[in-house]
Amino acid sequence: MRQKPITIKGICHQPHVNVAFLKVHKCGSTTVANLMFRFGDKHNLIVALPPKRDRPTIGRLGTIKDSDYKHPPGGKRWNIFAHHAMYDRTRFHQLMAPDTRYVTILREPLGRLQSAFKYFHLQRYFPRLEKETPRGMPPVVTYLTRPEYWDPQYRPPRRDKEHICFRNCMARDLGLREKDYDNESAVQKFVKDIEHDFSTVLILEHLEESLVLLKRRMCWTFHDILYTYGRSSRKQRYNRKVPITAAMKDRFYKHNNADVMLYTRFNDLLQEDIKREGADFLLEVKYFKRVNNDVKRYCRSKKRKGQGKMVITRSRWNDAFSVDSTFCGRYGKGRKYWHPRLQSAYH
Repeated sequence: MRQKPITIKGICHQPHVNVAFLKVHKCGSTTVANLMFRFGDKHNLIVALPPKRDRPTIGRLGTIKDSDYKHPPGGKRWNIFAHHAMYDRTRFHQLMAPDTRYVTILREPLGRLQSAFKYFHLQRYFPRLEKETPRGMPPVVTYLTRPEYWDPQYRPPRRDKEHICFRNCMARDLGLREKDYDNESAVQKFVKDIEHDFSTVLILEHLEESLVLLKRRMCWTFHDILYTYGRSSRKQRYNRKVPITAAMKDRFYKHNNADVMLYTRFNDLLQEDIKREGADFLLEVKYFKRVNNDVKRYCRSKKRKGQGKMVITRSRWNDAFSVDSTFCGRYGKGRKYWHPRLQSAYH
C-alpha cells in the first residue's frame, strides 16, 4: 500500500538534505542532476563522486564496487547521489545516509526512444538500419516499423553499454533485469517496489509540477529548484515532425511493456498528487514558472552585470532571495564543473 508522502505548503526552513537521485537516460535527468549538485554545494554536503572527473557513472551495469567512487572521510555516508547508476536497493542503502529519500524521473517511452536515437545515434548499432532508411527520414522511423525484427540485429558497442539502450530502458536503469522484461508478474512487482522505495518520481512532461512537489516534500526553496536546460538538452529538439503512426506506437508500446507500465503508473500518481494538493499548488506552479523564466532571462542577458542583483520578492510560497552573476555562472553547469567544487566536502 502506497504511503502518501508528507508535503509542506507555504514556506519551510528545515530542508531535507539526504537525497539519492537515480538518473534515467534521456529523461531530462541531467537537468535535475545539475540542480542536485548545486544544492549539495550550497549546503556543503557530501555528494557521491566517481574517482575521476570525466566519469558520468558510478559503478557499472548495476554493480558499485569500492573502487568506483571517492570515499567520504571518517566513514561518512553520501548525502546526495546524482550520477548515472543502475538502481540496486541493497547497495544504495549501504552507501547513503539512513534517512535518504529516493527520487527519479521518467518520460513518455516513445519520446524517450526518439531522444535516445538522436543523441546516441542508435542506428550505428543496428547493421543495415541506416541503409534501409529512406533519405530524409529519421532512422527511428525505420526501427519502429519492426522493433521485434531489429532488436536481434543489435550489435553492442565495446564501451558505453551502460548508456546505449533501446528497449525498456527506464525499467532497466531502475533495476529490472532483462530476463524479466516479458514476465508480467515480475514487472508488476518491480513497479510496486519502485513505488515503495521512491518518495518522489518526477515526470518530464510535467517538470515544473514535479519540481514544486519535490520542493514541498523536501522542504526546499524556489532557489533550490531553479533549472535551465544544458547545451546537450537544447540540441535535442527536432527540426521536423517525425512521421510515427498509431500502429508504430502501439507496436512499440507492446514491445516495451515494462516501461509503459512504469511510466503510466507514476504519471497517474503524479496527477493524483496534483489533484490532492489543490488550487494553491497550481498557483504555486504558475508562480514558479514565472520566477524560473525571469531568472533565465536575467542570466542570459548581456546587460546583467550593469543591472546588479535580481531580487525575487517574498510570496506565500517563498522567502525573498536574489541571484547574481556568480549564480548565473553556475546555473545549468554540469558534473564536470561541479566535481572539483564538491570535492571540498571530502577534505
